Amino acid sequence: MREWWTMGRGEALGMLGLSVFVLVLPWLREVFTPKMASVESTDPALLAAIHDLRKKESVWRSHGFQGDSLRVVKLRPGQQLELNSADTLDLRRLRGVGAATARRIADYRRRLGGFLRTEQLLEVYGMDTLTYEVVLKYITLDTVSVKSLDVNGLDLEALADHPYVGWNLAKKIVAFRRQHGPFGKGEEVLKNLALDSTDRRRLAPYLAR
Repeated sequence: MREWWTMGRGEALGMLGLSVFVLVLPWLREVFTPKMASVESTDPALLAAIHDLRKKESVWRSHGFQGDSLRVVKLRPGQQLELNSADTLDLRRLRGVGAATARRIADYRRRLGGFLRTEQLLEVYGMDTLTYEVVLKYITLDTVSVKSLDVNGLDLEALADHPYVGWNLAKKIVAFRRQHGPFGKGEEVLKNLALDSTDRRRLAPYLAR
């Protein structure tokens, strides 16, 4: 290291400034660190924000996400999730299922009122047989929470949104209600409206619940 008297004026001033900074650094820490700590411990808004972030991180980790980029940790062999109660974050943990497919599964489940059979996953756009065979190893199905189709209470648009109803059948249901009053039982839809065997087979379980 060069002696200070051999340095030029600019170099000497630079070294002097650096020396002063090193000397006052401990003092700066003592002055500012307590203030920062006190803000963190007393500011309600800051505490609430920190609590919210920690809560979200806990939820993400519980769903199998890791790191800042929320990398999905797929289910391992032997692990399973329940299809009717899993949210979109859980569904993304299924092998072969990405974010878009998870959203489509959740939306289709909502429109149905819940899955009654695992094979109904094949009706979801983008779900092919190969992916279905993989997914099948990681899911269970509980149908207790599946909702029946309220043929008397739903309006035209809500009825038409059901995957097994559509606009044509929804119009027939509404027209029948207007002319004859409400259906006594859901099964009366099958008796009084002309349905082909496929529509009857798919819709019947949602009317009988």
